Amino acid sequence: MSTETIFQAIQNSSVAVSLGQAPLIFGILAQLFHIAGLVLVLTSILLVNLRLLGVGLIHFTAPQLANYTKPFVLTGLVFLVLSGVFMLAPSAALYEPNPAFWFKMKLFVVALVIQYSLYRKVATAENPRRWLAIFTAIISLLLWFGVGLAGRAIGFIAA
Repeated sequence: MSTETIFQAIQNSSVAVSLGQAPLIFGILAQLFHIAGLVLVLTSILLVNLRLLGVGLIHFTAPQLANYTKPFVLTGLVFLVLSGVFMLAPSAALYEPNPAFWFKMKLFVVALVIQYSLYRKVATAENPRRWLAIFTAIISLLLWFGVGLAGRAIGFIAA
């Protein structure tokens, strides 16, 4: 079964059809929640990564910031995933051939893996190796901002 067939089935599902026929305000709210989710994730991760790089909020340790921002990251991820499904389902066949969509999804998966493996370990360590903290912060920032930029590119890159 091809991805095209799967995405067409998603778009033709009763839930997707209902979402597609919903008043415009629901689509607007989905986009707003998607952006809010990205802002929550990016700002939270930026604060911790700047600390890992040795700048910003010097009165806090990286583990303190990671602990404080954790609920914001989780809330942002929930917003991103749920609103993303609401936006994708009614127009799935339009997203499937778009290379920017697939690039975003790949970056998102890699960012999540890094977030909950390497990043978590380094950000919560009291004294991580300096080179590892810098490497982790740079990789994390590139991945998460890449997700945002690739998402923005979806509307500008045709299949």
